[in-house]
Amino acid sequence: MRFLAVFLALVATAVAVPTTPPPPVQTCKPATYACAKNPKTGVDGWQVCDVLNHWIYAGDCPPNTVCKFLVANGSPYCLPK
Repeated sequence: MRFLAVFLALVATAVAVPTTPPPPVQTCKPATYACAKNPKTGVDGWQVCDVLNHWIYAGDCPPNTVCKFLVANGSPYCLPK
């Protein structure tokens, strides 16, 4: 009988606790940019954050250049090595 009482108390507690999923992890802020390496070739380039907070590789820098990020305006630039 005690087992049943303890079991029912545990069930009542479990039912009373809300089960809300954790908030999604934001990996980036939409419409922001960053320097990145091309995932296929390793060439310097840039990425952009989409509306789902995911980084999307956007383009390669020209040959003999590297990507540098200018914090003042939030933009990546391809500059000579």
